[in-house]
Amino acid sequence: MEDRLRRLEAVQAVLLEIGQLSTRCTDIVGFLRAVHGALGRIMYAANFYVALNDRDGAPNAVRFVYYVDEADTPPDPDEVTHLASPDESPTAWVILNRRCLVMTADEHLSRKKIAAFGVGTIAEHWIGCPLMDQNQQPLGAIVIQSYDKAHTYSEEDQALFALIASQVSSALQGLQSMDRLERAVQERTMRLDSARAALERQNEALNNALTQLQDAQSELVRQEKLASLGRLVAGVAHEINTPLGICVTATSHLVQELKLTREDLAEGRLDEEGLAMFFDTVDQSLRIMTTNTQRAAALVRSFKQVAVDQSSENIRHFNLAKYLAEVLLSLQPKLKGNPVKVQVDCPPDIHLDSFPGAVSQIVTNMIENSLVHGFEEDQAGTIRISGRLDGEHVLLDYSDDGMGMDQGLLGQLFDPFFTTKRGSGGSGLGAHILYNLVTGPLGGTIKVSSAPGMGLHYKLRFPRDQRKR
Repeated sequence: MEDRLRRLEAVQAVLLEIGQLSTRCTDIVGFLRAVHGALGRIMYAANFYVALNDRDGAPNAVRFVYYVDEADTPPDPDEVTHLASPDESPTAWVILNRRCLVMTADEHLSRKKIAAFGVGTIAEHWIGCPLMDQNQQPLGAIVIQSYDKAHTYSEEDQALFALIASQVSSALQGLQSMDRLERAVQERTMRLDSARAALERQNEALNNALTQLQDAQSELVRQEKLASLGRLVAGVAHEINTPLGICVTATSHLVQELKLTREDLAEGRLDEEGLAMFFDTVDQSLRIMTTNTQRAAALVRSFKQVAVDQSSENIRHFNLAKYLAEVLLSLQPKLKGNPVKVQVDCPPDIHLDSFPGAVSQIVTNMIENSLVHGFEEDQAGTIRISGRLDGEHVLLDYSDDGMGMDQGLLGQLFDPFFTTKRGSGGSGLGAHILYNLVTGPLGGTIKVSSAPGMGLHYKLRFPRDQRKR
């Protein structure tokens, strides 16, 4: 019974770990490597592979994106593999039928339809489960196998592997969505570069096109604001998926335990100790579900408030410290896993009657500019934000300890279309919008200082109560 309890605890820990891995890992291979390591702690997983459908390829075309095997050489993950028919390939059978398949070597050899385990060594025990998207369409297959009769898989192992396959499916959808989003951003960057090149070739006609250029600038500023809101919304799905995925996992595990307990009760095997273990499992699962549903609700509240504020131009009464915390929560998709940390120092009693959407956009632009321009990739650093009252004015200080800039670049910082990342996705409008929001809706002033290697420092000053302006 103690062994059973330890296994249940290990299973619970692994399921939670896999749910958390979907947010920490940024690439599919890294995620699957971590899943493989976690899986090996609860069952035999020396031989493990994942084949994903090649969306641009023919039917039965897959890529073995992750493959660890004791007997066979791994396929090239960048090469498309055309599987045999479902009658000949168990991997193809699993993907086509969208069902788990469990086979032993004896069963495999006795069946005529499935003549070989792919083109590799015949396994003593083989389990394959489909990976499905939210529309129940196959993404690919996940497989474990054993070449040793000493290592076989029980029915409990098979059910657990199917549960893990479901959770891996959810995570892979998020990771694949991120890949598609990155490709879309690259395509958009190429289009913007092409447009800017065309604009440079038309410099001789600049005087005649001045009015059109001013109109285009206003439209781009509006689009940049909408793009910022779009990035905020895009992060919701990824962030909310983690606590909800953990709840789904805990619920599935609880259902499985309930089934086993009912079977023990029906067959007279359920004793007081077994019942106590079941109650402990129920208690743990309910605590996990409660914690994560509360976390999901908090995320929804913050995302909703910030999104509404960014699309509204109304004055609202709000607490500055709490609102800064909500803005940072909405930026978690960008900050999570980033070595740059954000520290906030703001008294809890600063209340504003102002434009929260402008405050949100200002803080968002400053942080995004620091992450893009202030630090090299994987460079650690710190962003500091502090808020203070000076009579009826708010003093908002922002600084990072990044690479900084010289006085020549600093003088152009607030110019529209000025960017040091041209060709790498920079629009040159972030700081320009920041300046316009501080001096326009907030009716304040902004000062900036910097030097190479000394980071960037903004000092903002604006009225606490916009109704008295």
